[in-house]
Amino acid sequence: MRALTAAWPLLIFAVLAIISMSWSVTPEATLMSAVASMFLVMACVSLVALSDWRSLLKGITVACLAIGVLSLILIPVGGLMVELHEGALRGPFGEKNRAGMVYAIGAISSGGLAFVVRKVAWLLPIPFFIGLLLLSQSGTSTISCAIGLAALAYCEMLRGTSSRLVLGVWVGVLGGLGVFSIVVLNAETILNMVGEDSTFTGRDRIWPAVWWRILESPWFGYGYDAYWRRANPGMAWLWYEVGFEVYNAHNGWLETMLAVGVFGAALLLWVVLRTGLAGLTGLYQSNDPRRVAIPMIAMIVMMSLTESAIGGPEGPSWLLLLLISTKAAMGEEPVTRRTKAMRRHVQAPRRSVRI
Repeated sequence: MRALTAAWPLLIFAVLAIISMSWSVTPEATLMSAVASMFLVMACVSLVALSDWRSLLKGITVACLAIGVLSLILIPVGGLMVELHEGALRGPFGEKNRAGMVYAIGAISSGGLAFVVRKVAWLLPIPFFIGLLLLSQSGTSTISCAIGLAALAYCEMLRGTSSRLVLGVWVGVLGGLGVFSIVVLNAETILNMVGEDSTFTGRDRIWPAVWWRILESPWFGYGYDAYWRRANPGMAWLWYEVGFEVYNAHNGWLETMLAVGVFGAALLLWVVLRTGLAGLTGLYQSNDPRRVAIPMIAMIVMMSLTESAIGGPEGPSWLLLLLISTKAAMGEEPVTRRTKAMRRHVQAPRRSVRI
């Protein structure tokens, strides 16, 4: 019941997706995708209800490790892209960006697990995931992973006293402004380093065209997962404006508004903000795993800026958002025998050594 209560925005989002069939431009596609999305939300709620943070992070890390190993095994038999972005590692996925999302998620989850359980061994998979990211040539996932790892390390430095947290936040704000200035002034160089160009691979033409469609139906959209279907004549007109074929908005927030309008995007925005606040609350505790939600949310938000990474009906980042947002909203975990032992270990004072 706690998990169901915590997941209320996601449940409303799933219901909205089902209702959107009544105004969808392709109702058959909306029905299938909306029902699948509802089942995915309920499956994530069930998984979160049965797992503690340690088990959840461990499961995510092990799953990403398995996919990473499988990606290397598949290299000789189609694991690399051969047409667009030739030579980029895609593993068992259809394209490199989806694979890059999994590798970035694996790096953040293994780092978070290492800090939560206090075992350095869980830091060892991070170089493996970073290597896979470089092979995938996914610029968005690489930048998102770097931001997530930086946020993870920064949160661990802030955790402790209130004065350290307040001082750290101010230093973070000033440092963030400095980094933002450097990025703006050297944007083209940074994009070239991560394999992108100034047009974001044609996204500068996709986003304005999608935005005009949103303005034509801002409140309810065109139906969940309905616009990018060949049965929709509007997609052909968008292709004509853009100049090439495209099958998603390449932005999670634009994609959500295109599907279910402003109301659906507002629900997801609330989910992101609520998860971030829960993570900040976890910084005040001795070893509250909710703090891991901060770097994960930072990574997901970054991914959603240039990829349709959130809103569903499926995808690695969407699955991660469903899991951590629900778990973080459930509040502090009940104290068990294992968590008591870990807290005693973390809070135990060091004995002074007489010389």
